[in-house]
Amino acid sequence: MDEQPKIKWLDEYCHNCGEQLNSWDARCSKALHYKNAVCEKCIADEYGVDVNELRATFESHFGMTPCMGL
Repeated sequence: MDEQPKIKWLDEYCHNCGEQLNSWDARCSKALHYKNAVCEKCIADEYGVDVNELRATFESHFGMTPCMGL
């Protein structure tokens, strides 16, 4: 059984709002092929959905679930 990865804070910041990024933000940005990493909230804002809808979309389309602790 695969364990869900634990959140890891990165020494990187959102290209849009400046918030510190975590490993989930980086995974989301990479899945969407963003040139510059952005936070989950900014991705959700860009697509006009809330964070829970965005997470559901990532799970259904990419099989990705957020890190433990989010």
